[in-house]
Amino acid sequence: MALLTWSDDYLIGDLTIDTEHKELFRLINSFHNHWQENHDRKSIAAVLNQLINYAQMHFQHEEAIMEEAQYKKLIEHQAIHESLIDTIFKLHQEYSENHLHLEMDTMKFVRSWLVDHIVQNDYLFRDHLRRNKVDPDKEPVTEAQPSAAES
Repeated sequence: MALLTWSDDYLIGDLTIDTEHKELFRLINSFHNHWQENHDRKSIAAVLNQLINYAQMHFQHEEAIMEEAQYKKLIEHQAIHESLIDTIFKLHQEYSENHLHLEMDTMKFVRSWLVDHIVQNDYLFRDHLRRNKVDPDKEPVTEAQPSAAES
């Protein structure tokens, strides 16, 4: 049974970000399924590790896209990413050291960290992209190049 269901309501408007968000949904569902079905600590830890690594890569890509789009809240967004990664690393470490059983609170965090982040934070970037979208019928603005006679 899937923990999360993807909806196009989660689309941000950037192909890379949207594709990676879909993959994060898949990884969270895989993590949940491993937790529900087999309770094998090594298997669960491996999937959690895969989720962490993918999330880190995704956050790097997302931040680079935000920087390129001149997103004014990039610094704040990076801090949120760091906090999410820190929390998931701590959960992973505690779980790996047998100090943590994956109780419902942990599963709720894993479930909400992606959806809440998209809805509360990434939607702000989606709005930025929409406000700054280039009209495809408009000529791109380019700087005038000096002619050979001016050089």
